[in-house]
Amino acid sequence: MSATSEQSRHLSVTNRLIRAATALGRITAQVHKREHGLTVPEFGVLMILGSGDKDAACTSSYIVEATAMDKTKVSRAVSSLDHRGWLIRNRASADRRFEHLALTEEGRKAFADLVPKVRAAERSILKHLTEAERQGLEAGLDGLDRALGH
Repeated sequence: MSATSEQSRHLSVTNRLIRAATALGRITAQVHKREHGLTVPEFGVLMILGSGDKDAACTSSYIVEATAMDKTKVSRAVSSLDHRGWLIRNRASADRRFEHLALTEEGRKAFADLVPKVRAAERSILKHLTEAERQGLEAGLDGLDRALGH
């Protein structure tokens, strides 16, 4: 395969991934925007905090790494969720520069309310794929996560 053909194939995959991610992001954004008025970064932070152990806390640095959002977006999202009363900030005792973040009961309720609605939106798209295509998608996403170090 020539270098030009390889570049075209690579750009095609990249463009298709971006297009799919953007379209799926819009679909889920409709849900979290309609239900709770959340921005994409706020929703991302809520999902990270809600997906963990109820008593576990994580740092903004972890959220940046897990979501691939920049620090500024995560910081604004954390501030917004804090303002809503959906998260608790506790300074780390070992290193006061870090805060441990966890959802409040109100934040957990919002998370519990959103998850089934977001999953339903996801299913509305995935139902158009065959079982083999869904399995292939999962395998491909697992591979991309591994390749990207997630």
